[in-house]
Amino acid sequence: MVYVLALGAAALFGAGSAVQQRVAATAPPGSELHFSLLLYLFRQPLWLVGVVTAIFGNLLSGTALGIGGIGRVEPLLVTRLLFALPISAAWSRRWLHPRDWLAAVAVVAGMAAFLASGDPEPGDVVSPPVWRWLLTFGAIGGLTVAAVALARRLRPESEAPVLGIGAGMLFGLQGGLTQTSVRRFIDDGLRAMLVAWPTYAVVAVAVLATLLAQSAFKLEPLPSSYPPMAVAEPLAGIAIGVGVLGGSLRLSPLVFAIQVISLMVMAIGVYLLASSPLVIGEHPKHPRGRLHHALGAGRAPGARDSRRPDRPRRPGRPGRPGRPDRPGPPP
Repeated sequence: MVYVLALGAAALFGAGSAVQQRVAATAPPGSELHFSLLLYLFRQPLWLVGVVTAIFGNLLSGTALGIGGIGRVEPLLVTRLLFALPISAAWSRRWLHPRDWLAAVAVVAGMAAFLASGDPEPGDVVSPPVWRWLLTFGAIGGLTVAAVALARRLRPESEAPVLGIGAGMLFGLQGGLTQTSVRRFIDDGLRAMLVAWPTYAVVAVAVLATLLAQSAFKLEPLPSSYPPMAVAEPLAGIAIGVGVLGGSLRLSPLVFAIQVISLMVMAIGVYLLASSPLVIGEHPKHPRGRLHHALGAGRAPGARDSRRPDRPRRPGRPGRPGRPDRPGPPP
């Protein structure tokens, strides 16, 4: 049952993310990392459809987390890539290249091998000490702030994956808080869950994670912005499950070697997806992307972009007739 719920949640997350990225890409320029982006998106009916889809995914994943724990659920959620990418490609009326399928499978397989080798066991601590949560909030909060600060110094094609990593860490934290809240509900009832602070921390963390995720979606297509998020979330979730919720992780020299190889496979898969024709073919700074944007805007390649202000012309040199803005030869 846990695996069925987790896979169902992954499918809903993938579909919802594809819809949200499609709408977020139309947001006004410069709105990323500002709450005005969320205000804009909340006024878009299609984006709300993606949100509702993701909410149902959260209900399924929350139930799975409460039953099976974060160590068993988060590894399955990374399969959302296998749902999100084909949906995004179909929506763009483009084919998902075989290399993109291979890259997505590499990310999922690498994550599965990484987690299976460690054999994470879910923790059964319902009310961990507050100091553990404080350390966790400090660590993930500090890493997320550092990721945002770094992202703001990068080009959009590099900024989006970094923001995705920050969003993934926050979603992992949300998963740990969700497990705590759901298990409190199972053990002590609805009232006990409503009076506990993790229930409301879930909402606050989810809002911040959504802001980072939608900012990444606005900057880059899904193959570039989504995989780092899908990888960072289970890693953060496993760390919280072991360090805060009392879970365990198998460690040995052989396991460590397998995990290093798995991380390398995941990194290669993420790189291949970030350099996918679905990404560079739509990016305006790439030659094919410039052609794509020019044709999509109804302009010939090389024509002036109406979104950019005209640069003032330089004063002409005397003695060059034929241009009205340059003085001709003296009579």
